[in-house]
Amino acid sequence: MNSEYYSYDNYVLDQAEIDRLLDLLPASMRESVKILPASERQTVVIKGRRQMPWERQMRLFIKPYEWRQFTPLQRAGLFLHKVGYYSRAASRQIDFYLAIAALGGLSLIFEVVQQDPVGATVSGGLSGLALWQLRRDQTNDRRLLAADAYAVDRLVLRGIPRLQAVEALGQALHVEARLEGRSGNDLLDMLRYQNLKRLAQRPAEDIVLS
Repeated sequence: MNSEYYSYDNYVLDQAEIDRLLDLLPASMRESVKILPASERQTVVIKGRRQMPWERQMRLFIKPYEWRQFTPLQRAGLFLHKVGYYSRAASRQIDFYLAIAALGGLSLIFEVVQQDPVGATVSGGLSGLALWQLRRDQTNDRRLLAADAYAVDRLVLRGIPRLQAVEALGQALHVEARLEGRSGNDLLDMLRYQNLKRLAQRPAEDIVLS
């Protein structure tokens, strides 16, 4: 497993943090995830690549200095989201969440549109854009929503109250956007925030993870 200390621009992502993150995963998944330092060229806080069937490990590249800008619980939520999004080992659980996201996708969009304070014309345009984007890349967008659900439920299984888990992930999304120079207010961000509100209301018995 990740036994070394990794440095990036004189900052260290130490083994205690790596072990803490890996401990959030089911025991059967821990060997399939490797945490590495990000290169200077990486523009996002934490990045992975979709794990291929022939690959034994999914790699996540983290920028240690930026990583320290999050609280431990925010880091946990963001890490679990990325694992859910990229890892093949989590694909069965993610498939379940994808089905939920597919069923609720359109109503989620219209809830976001209804909250837009601008006039009906702009709202109509946003609605059309939302429908177009969902159809254009619905699998990717839904997978993001599914990975959010995966992260929240993993935190709940680790003993974190559901509302606290949702709030931590929502705050992490804001911090991540700020560190990456994004507004955090684009359409997909709005969908994710609205989805988090729904996740906060999900009963505990709905959790299906191992």
